[in-house]
Amino acid sequence: MKAIDIHCHIHHILKRGAKLSDILKHADEKGVIAFIDSPVNVENYIQSIKYHRQFPNIFVTLGVSPAQYHKLNIDLIIEQMKYHSEKKDIVAIGEVGLDYYWVKDQDLREKQRKTFQRFIDLANELQLPLVIHSRDAEEDAVEDLCAAEVPVIMHSFSGAVETAQECIDRGYFISIPTAVTNRKKYRKLAKSLPIEHILTETDSPYLSPFPELKRNEPGYVIFAVKEIAKLKEIDEEEVAKITLNNAKKTFNILM
Repeated sequence: MKAIDIHCHIHHILKRGAKLSDILKHADEKGVIAFIDSPVNVENYIQSIKYHRQFPNIFVTLGVSPAQYHKLNIDLIIEQMKYHSEKKDIVAIGEVGLDYYWVKDQDLREKQRKTFQRFIDLANELQLPLVIHSRDAEEDAVEDLCAAEVPVIMHSFSGAVETAQECIDRGYFISIPTAVTNRKKYRKLAKSLPIEHILTETDSPYLSPFPELKRNEPGYVIFAVKEIAKLKEIDEEEVAKITLNNAKKTFNILM
C-alpha cells in the first residue's frame, strides 16, 4: 500500500522534538511515497524550499493563517509566492482561506474575505491549485471560491456534508485527515463522499490518529487510508490507489 500525505507542517513537527531523518524514515517504512509541507509563516518558506530541493519526496505549498491576515504584510507574502512559483518550487497556494473560529470581529472577517480573494486571484494567475482552510467559515469560503479557476482542495474539511457535496459538484477535493479514526465529523464525511473526490492528509503534528499519540507525522497518513476503507467498506488497496492518484493528478506530482 502506498500513500501521499497532502498536508503537513514540518517546521511544527520539528519544534515538537522530531528529527527530519526519522520523519523521512518512518514515512518510507509505511509506504508514504511523498508528503507536502505547508508552511504558514513567511519566515519558514525558505527552509521548506530547501527541504524540497534536498529530498525529492518532499513537496511544498506556501500559505498563511487566515486568522493572521490583518497582522501581516500580504503584499510581501504574495511576492514571495510569485517568486517561488516562477522557480517551480511549489505545487500549490495554501493553506489560505477563512477562519471564523479565531476571528469573531465582523470587520476583520470582511477584511479576511478581501484578502482571501487576493489569494484566489493569485492562484488563478499562477495556475496553481488552492489549498483551503475554512474553519467555522465553510459556507462563506465556498461562496468566495466561485471565483477560482484552478483545482481546489478543502483541507481538513469539517463542515456539513451538504456543503462538502456542493464542493464536489464543483469538482473540488475534500481532504480527510488522520483524525478520521476518532472524530465523528470526519468519519461522517469519509463515509458519505465519493472516493474519487477524497484526498488524505495528516495536518501533522496535529490531528493525531490516536489519542495517546501526541505528535502526528506524515507516515501516519496510512491510518487515514485504512479508516476510510473501513468506513466505506472498500478494499484498502483500492482506497490507497485512488487517493494516491487523486493527489498526483491534483498537485501534478510526477513520481
